[in-house]
Parts: sequence; structure tokens; C-alpha cells
Amino acid sequence: MKNNIVVVTDLGSLKAYKLAEAQPGVSPRLELLDELQLDSAHQKLTDKVSDHGGQFGKGGLGSGAAVGERHNIELEHRKRLVKQLTEKIATLLRADGVDGCYFAASKEINHVITEALEPQLRAKFVRNIAADLTKLGKVELLARLVAAN
Repeated sequence: MKNNIVVVTDLGSLKAYKLAEAQPGVSPRLELLDELQLDSAHQKLTDKVSDHGGQFGKGGLGSGAAVGERHNIELEHRKRLVKQLTEKIATLLRADGVDGCYFAASKEINHVITEALEPQLRAKFVRNIAADLTKLGKVELLARLVAAN
């Protein structure tokens, strides 16, 4: 019997399940292995940074732009969240006895996570769906990921 897991993720959360394979007369079922909530994914930018006095230079010439202002802070934050998710998925796939993985991630991050994983870990993917399935219940998740295979 193969030891498969199911991993579903979006930018702010990840759920990993152990897939208990179907036996004659018994349908397959999912058992929650791990869950990760990235609280920083749901915070507003103003909660993370502030413009306290002295943080930015006053600058002359009336340009209005602060010296050293971070223009790509949202992009950098997104990259860090994806990196955390990728590291967690790699850890799950490296676990002893994991033979295969049914994977689903939202469209915006699926290809980024997949490309960031090592080839031997990517090879464990039985099925990869570019959709956000984190809100589905176990029965619907099984129907979308496993039964369609």
C-alpha cells in the first residue's frame, strides 16, 4: 500500500492530510496531518510598517519621495510567504514513508511553489491542481483530487 498525502494551500494557509487508501468496501478518507496559518498574510501593510519620525530622510528639492523608501515591500512579503509554504511542503514530502502527493495550490502560487521544489520532491506529485481548495471539506477535497485521478 502506498503512503500518500494530500496538500492544499493558498497564500495564507496550508493543510496536509494523510490519505487512507480505500480497501474493499471502504472508501478512502483523509486524516489531518498538519496545518499552517500564516497570520502575516492577512495583515494590512499599515500594520507591518509605519512612518515614524526619523525613519525617512527629509530630503530637499521638494521631490516628495522619501530616500530609501521600499517600493516593492508587498512583492517581497509575498515572496517570503511563498518561501515559507515551499519549505513546509518540502518538509512534508521528505518525511519517511511518503510515496506520493496530491497537491493543490491557488493559481497565483502553484507554479512558483512547484518550480522551487527539488526535482526528486516534485516527482512525488501524483496530481497537481492549480486551484484554491483550502476551504473545501474532506469529502469534496477527495472528490476533486483523488477520485478524479
